[in-house]
Amino acid sequence: KFAKTVHRAWKMANLRNGLIENQITIGNGDLSDYNDLGRASIVLAVAAMDSYFTEAFFEKLIPFLRAKKPTKELIKKLECAGFGLADALKLLNDKDPYGHIRSTLENYLEKYVTQSVEKIDSLFLAYGYKHISKSAEAKSKNKTLIKTVELLVRRRHQIVHDGDYIKNGKLRTFNQAKVTTGVQSLENFVTACDEILFP
Repeated sequence: KFAKTVHRAWKMANLRNGLIENQITIGNGDLSDYNDLGRASIVLAVAAMDSYFTEAFFEKLIPFLRAKKPTKELIKKLECAGFGLADALKLLNDKDPYGHIRSTLENYLEKYVTQSVEKIDSLFLAYGYKHISKSAEAKSKNKTLIKTVELLVRRRHQIVHDGDYIKNGKLRTFNQAKVTTGVQSLENFVTACDEILFP
């Protein structure tokens, strides 16, 4: 799913570039009309990352519970999800105790957004990964990987929450080269995390 969504983001960016290069007019022919395709590519790329980390968390959950003792962080997450002693006792007679735990966490994490590095680190601390983002950056051998991903996520927020306008009502400057670097870094970041989580 991650690869498919990122592929869509690249297609949007390439469409923007192709229209400009071939001088094909869209909208009023203003550059901002083309740049909105680039903005859309940012939103799609960050959505792909968000979805990946939530799905990866649940993919690891049941195998982890079967193989290891729950960590303090995982217990904290269960408590935050409203899973208490009464729920634990009910599991003694439950035909699918792991499924019950998973659905409890799914309901809790349904609105948990994994777009910031801090949230990603916090989520996977439940499985004993300390600062998975720094491990991914080291694995990628790119010392600015986290910073570049964070900048792309911040730009996504500016687009989604403000329409990418600044206070004077003008659109923020759009730099496709920076966006390309950002999306590539995001892809590398997720790939490195995936290799750590699922060796």
